[in-house]
Amino acid sequence: MNTNKSVRVIKRGERQAAAEAPAVVPAEKAAARREREMKTVVSGWVSEHRQRTEEFRQTFAALFRGMDTASQGGAA
Repeated sequence: MNTNKSVRVIKRGERQAAAEAPAVVPAEKAAARREREMKTVVSGWVSEHRQRTEEFRQTFAALFRGMDTASQGGAA
């Protein structure tokens, strides 16, 4: 006749919070992951742009130096 029964006490607000909390956490993690991916992509774009800009400057600087030496050598 003596049986041990476990009693589970749930407060009213905790039941709703427990049901809503798991749905919010994965969305936040997914958003954080997308944000990191976006930062990586944009950072790649910026570094590629900087590299192309530097190559452009070096190419045209060498071209203009070649033109200046050719024009000075031809006039003398």
